[in-house]
Amino acid sequence: MISVEPNLKAGLDASSRGHITIVVDVLRFSSSVVVGLAHGVAAITPVRTLKEARLLRKQNKGLILAGEREGLKPKGFQLGNSPSEFMRSDLDGKQIVMTTTNGTMALEYSKGSRWLLVGSFINARAVSEAASAISKKRKGISIILACRLGRFFLEDFLCAGLLVSNMTDRLTDMNDEARAARLAWLGVKSDFRKVVRKSEHAVYLREIGYEKDVELCLQRDTYDLVPHLKENKIIRL
Repeated sequence: MISVEPNLKAGLDASSRGHITIVVDVLRFSSSVVVGLAHGVAAITPVRTLKEARLLRKQNKGLILAGEREGLKPKGFQLGNSPSEFMRSDLDGKQIVMTTTNGTMALEYSKGSRWLLVGSFINARAVSEAASAISKKRKGISIILACRLGRFFLEDFLCAGLLVSNMTDRLTDMNDEARAARLAWLGVKSDFRKVVRKSEHAVYLREIGYEKDVELCLQRDTYDLVPHLKENKIIRL
């Protein structure tokens, strides 16, 4: 069974059912995590609050703080929630503590999953193949959209549709949200970048100066890498 869940708390249910969970936050948490690990970051520790992040940094000055509030880098943080910034060469081997408005919260709700993966357009094929391979033991797959307070994000829904479409051997076994996401993706896949650029979140990010990030996040299958949460650290699977 493949399910798409536009509700963060669905991560709790997915965990209790033993499902493989894929958290999707295209703009920009998922993409930043993929890019960071691809460029040498050793591990990323997700936390819910700025206070938690700063406390960990205080305890270990070698940690690097990354994240955002309202899309912007918090005061005292070395990095924002920006895939472009995660391309820095001086991050090789570093440990990062990260907090974002939606993405790290989605991970928090899904922490009970034995297999908790992070997906985006830029690693869609890799994460789909990994989830499919793990699920051959008859485990379900839950795709958790990083919505907040019931707010819908078009880019995450379309990415979920792409992930579902990639799992062709399980297409007859899905919930209605997964079917809808797949149909939405199939309807726009030839021009999905243009569609997402007009979404509320993409427009907002461009307005505050992150157009480069939006373009990077809308590349498809540029990284053959699957982030995986293990012992509260996101590492390469």
